[in-house]
Amino acid sequence: MEHSKGIVTVAFALWLGSAAIHPAALAVTLTVLNPRGEITAPPIFAPRPRIADLSGKKIGLYWNGKAGGNYFWDSIEAILKEKIPGVIVVRYEGAYDIGDALAARMAREVDAFLYGVGD
Repeated sequence: MEHSKGIVTVAFALWLGSAAIHPAALAVTLTVLNPRGEITAPPIFAPRPRIADLSGKKIGLYWNGKAGGNYFWDSIEAILKEKIPGVIVVRYEGAYDIGDALAARMAREVDAFLYGVGD
């Protein structure tokens, strides 16, 4: 650390145009701070394991209400009911961002969900 202080002092003295370093300049201490500050990392969650069998499960379909998307989700619902015995489909609709409240509700109500938005 002392070495880097000396380099900063010499560079500063040369910048001022003085070849000689004044003794008072050696008494100056500079502290360099990180301009980005400290960043707290958000919590990390591991993905849940895949559901081995969707038979008899509740599947949520989330859509943001964009025009024409209802035809897509109607088709997805029909395919799910055709291919998976006993599947129950629950439809959700809202903004692009599900939000914490709806995400918590969906987590309680369904075993898995498909999220689709259009634009």
